[in-house]
Amino acid sequence: MSRRANAGLVVAASAMLLISFVGTATNIAVPVLQAEFTDSPLSTISWVVSGFNVVQVTFMLLGGRLADRLGRKSVFLAGMLLFALGAGLSGFAPTILLVVAARAIQAIGAALILPSSLAAVLPEFPRERHATVVSMWSSMGVFGSAAAPTIAAGVLGVASWRAVFLLAVPIALLAFVAGYFVLTPDAARKPERRLDWLGATAGTLALGGVVLVIVQGRVWGWTDVRILAVGLLALVSAAVFVRSSLRHDEPLLDFDLFSIRSFTVVTLATSLLALSTTATWFLYPLFMREIWDYSTFQVGLAMTPGPLVLVVVAPFSGRFADRNGYRGLLTLGAAMASLGTAWMAIFLAPGRPYVLAFLPGTCMIALGMSFMLGPGNSAALRDVPESQLGAANAAYNTCRLFGGSLGVAMAASLLGNVQGAHPLSSFRLSWWVLVLLMALAVPLLWFAYPGRDRPAVPRRAMRVRQA
Repeated sequence: MSRRANAGLVVAASAMLLISFVGTATNIAVPVLQAEFTDSPLSTISWVVSGFNVVQVTFMLLGGRLADRLGRKSVFLAGMLLFALGAGLSGFAPTILLVVAARAIQAIGAALILPSSLAAVLPEFPRERHATVVSMWSSMGVFGSAAAPTIAAGVLGVASWRAVFLLAVPIALLAFVAGYFVLTPDAARKPERRLDWLGATAGTLALGGVVLVIVQGRVWGWTDVRILAVGLLALVSAAVFVRSSLRHDEPLLDFDLFSIRSFTVVTLATSLLALSTTATWFLYPLFMREIWDYSTFQVGLAMTPGPLVLVVVAPFSGRFADRNGYRGLLTLGAAMASLGTAWMAIFLAPGRPYVLAFLPGTCMIALGMSFMLGPGNSAALRDVPESQLGAANAAYNTCRLFGGSLGVAMAASLLGNVQGAHPLSSFRLSWWVLVLLMALAVPLLWFAYPGRDRPAVPRRAMRVRQA
């Protein structure tokens, strides 16, 4: 394997690490923002975090389609510049609304980077190494999320919240320079047909509307006129998006991708994993603070083993998948994540020791994630034509992020009033619901994922190339 390909993987993985780090580190800065912008309610300040997630999910599909059409390296570099610009504007913004707006710019950059970074380097490696490559790429995201709380807390201890936002600027610019010299330029696919801009607009509104309802429904109230209006807009936009996508030759989302069984099965299974694990991570600190009376520092230490296990194991799981196939490993990962969540539901209780009640469960969940995240991304793209890699990776990660948003909203609804103390029965109910949802992925992967390597080309992709 050429040094250029390995260097490109380092750049792509570093970009994944940066996006994950920024997404998690901002959570630590929210209390500091609340103390500075005292005239703004918490519901507004929370949009510094939730707004980033909404915009990133909303523009992910468009980012993947543009990467396939305009060239993955070009879109990656443009995304890095936008990401750096948004980070810089966030750090210097004088009002909280301008911080939110700058974070939206940064999120658009992330939506361009995420699908294009992997799609830019994956064709440089042989198929038999794809699982290893994707596992290394995705594990850097976990490492960034795991390292963010400690680093952000350290920065906030010696500087203002602005330093946390500005920290991403030089790193993003360095990644831009490295990507410019290291990434191999790919031939941009410029079909005669124009992109389905009606479908792209409708799809963007639909995704953004649904995620907005999920994120803000529990804050504004599910019957609030704003939630009802946004929900109605999302439904109408979704109908327009589906109709336009099925009729247009260059849709934002090629629904023929879902005729590839490997892509469809793994995307659904990984969405269930994201729903369950993201909700579980949302429940962890609430349980530890309210039931075990842990301090913030203790919560951070208690949550550290899981990400460490994932970062250590993920590269090896990718190599195992390259040598032995995906189905068995993915099924084992879904089973481990389900068992770990069930462990939480059974053993977490007041007075129980951390080492026996929490540690085994979080390590089982982390093992399940390490078996599914990287290998799952690779398994989903296994039979996707190279010309569709950017769009397919964007669709896969959009579903994964959407599943995570849905999981947090579901957990918050099961707990009831997120402002008050939650009884132990509410936590257990939440974890058992997550166990049932996660367990659906086990038979899905074992019985529906194709075991043999049978490349499939979406029908519309074939028509476009032959036209």
